Amino acid sequence: MTKFFTHKFFMAALVLAALVVNSAAATAISFQVVQHDPTQDKIRSSSYVMETALFDNFFDSGHVTTNIPTTTSASQEEDEDIFFRSLSDSREGLCKYLIIILIDYDSAASKNPDAVLLSNIKSVGWILYDTESEAMLEKGERVVGKVPDKSNNIRGVKAFAKQISADINSAVGKR
Repeated sequence: MTKFFTHKFFMAALVLAALVVNSAAATAISFQVVQHDPTQDKIRSSSYVMETALFDNFFDSGHVTTNIPTTTSASQEEDEDIFFRSLSDSREGLCKYLIIILIDYDSAASKNPDAVLLSNIKSVGWILYDTESEAMLEKGERVVGKVPDKSNNIRGVKAFAKQISADINSAVGKR
């Protein structure tokens, strides 16, 4: 009986050690979604869907992930203020990288501008920063373009977020 408990204890300790080593090797990232939308100053549901999908994708990729709440911005000045606040928050959270996600909306021609539709989003850009040096490491953007009806829904927004997170994961992986 003692051998069983000793073996069981050893296996549990081994699994725990593997988890600790895996988390120590994971990159700590923080991100914030910034909504650019000239038609409104409230946060769109699509921005929240994008935020949740990005968080899930970063976490599933093995990153220790934290996010700063989604916000809106109407100018370059506001973007800069958001960046410096986010950078400070990311440093306090001991994150290695800060990722700013910029969602630009264009729902002028939309039949349902308040719905979670991929077609209401014009583009999503991102900027990867090193929190220690404050250096911009890389940036990218994806333009939504024409959206097929079958993708013009919440699943389409999530799929687009997955593409964005793949781009960012590739940039983080280079470091």
